[in-house]
Amino acid sequence: MTILQGHYDGERIVLDEPVPAQIVVGARAKIYIEQDGVESVLDRIEKLAGPAPELPPDFSEQHEHYVKGSPRR
Repeated sequence: MTILQGHYDGERIVLDEPVPAQIVVGARAKIYIEQDGVESVLDRIEKLAGPAPELPPDFSEQHEHYVKGSPRR
């Protein structure tokens, strides 16, 4: 994987540096747009993970029972 820096000029994405010679014509590219202050990394992780599952109120105390099937304490 090669990371290239660039910017959006209002119409298109413009690279800030030349494309390295080892990149072949027709190579696939993915573009990730970073916008400072718009969305934090934790916000992105939360969105990708989806909603938190509903857990029993005593899950933290009885997690071995729920996860491993051990007898309740």
